[in-house]
Amino acid sequence: LLRYFTENQYRMKYKEYEAAGYMIGSGPIEAAHRTVVQKRMKPSGQRWSDNGATPILNLRCARKSGRWQMVRNIIKKAA
Repeated sequence: LLRYFTENQYRMKYKEYEAAGYMIGSGPIEAAHRTVVQKRMKPSGQRWSDNGATPILNLRCARKSGRWQMVRNIIKKAA
């Protein structure tokens, strides 16, 4: 435990991060997981392999983060 804290002390500037407006708790990540991942990947009866889930989650993340136009542009270039 002491080794971990010693080696990662530079990452533990929580007051500084909070003052800069960063969220330092796990709540936003957990909420994003529910919104982005679970609602799409866990409906009743669905089963996903890693190879199938990864591309779908990448698309879902792009959509939810407002970068859907970027995806459309990539598809147009590939066509």
